[in-house]
Amino acid sequence: MVSRSRGVVLLSVLLILALLSALAYQLVGRQTLVIAQARQTFAGDQALQYALGAEAFARQVLRQEWMETGAVDNLTEVWAQPLPPLEVDDGFLEIQVRDLNACFNLNAVASTATGQRTGRINLDRFRTLLRNLNLPETIADTWLDWIDPDQDVSGFGAEDGEYLLGEHAYRTADRLANHVSELRLLRDMDSEIFDAIAPFVCVLPNDQLSINANTAAPEVIASLNPAIAAAQVEGIAQAERLYTDVTQITAEIPELAAATDAVRVASEFFEIQIRAQVDDSLIELASVLHRSPNDGTITLLTRDFGKTFRSRFLDELTGSED
Repeated sequence: MVSRSRGVVLLSVLLILALLSALAYQLVGRQTLVIAQARQTFAGDQALQYALGAEAFARQVLRQEWMETGAVDNLTEVWAQPLPPLEVDDGFLEIQVRDLNACFNLNAVASTATGQRTGRINLDRFRTLLRNLNLPETIADTWLDWIDPDQDVSGFGAEDGEYLLGEHAYRTADRLANHVSELRLLRDMDSEIFDAIAPFVCVLPNDQLSINANTAAPEVIASLNPAIAAAQVEGIAQAERLYTDVTQITAEIPELAAATDAVRVASEFFEIQIRAQVDDSLIELASVLHRSPNDGTITLLTRDFGKTFRSRFLDELTGSED
């Protein structure tokens, strides 16, 4: 009887030990999970602060450049130079600045809808850009219909009636665009055409066309007048452009004399692209800034955490042109 009682006690002790072991395992597992979550949260917050700090740094650089050079911007300035990734605690940080006055503002054709002569001229310039890129010129009409406020079809364009008949029905925006990706929603637009045009266009919060001849791609400059020859475009691409006045440009390229409404030697809008990584936490930030041409004041317009960062530094190392 005593042996039997001892056996029951032993089994009870073993059962208690098993329960305590299971409980301890659960507690340790949960503690490990909490620690991992806290570490991940901390790393994410740290990466975000690095990204915001990089944005503030870029703003300061743009402000300083304005104070030193005034109303002139070119590709020799600090903001235009590609920087290698910077090492930070447990990660790295990469910053690059894109001049948004170096590309064609897609919203510049919007004033066509209100009958403004400038809008019609910009629409023709957009057609010229498409033609120079060997892309369908009809894209210009479909884009105009996408952003104009009416439902009147323009040339080879398309309004709600056509988009609503598609497999996935939707309507035209009928307002200024907020992002270049809206091009993907156009009728007959595919990824190949979009990839071909995307490097040369952008979206600004106005319907003005202001092209910085010091920083713009030759294809964008050539879009301002169809009379500009291919040889002139090649010359623009190879030259170091340090224009300080529009008259210097028109003297070199007389065909631009009729486009002085759109030609500039300074820039107002910039996109700051940032990639910050701490441990496994990654933040990719694209901020659009406006720099006042009057006093150099920097204003933050938008922040986008959903845009994929593409490293120009790595592209140069690998020789990628895609």
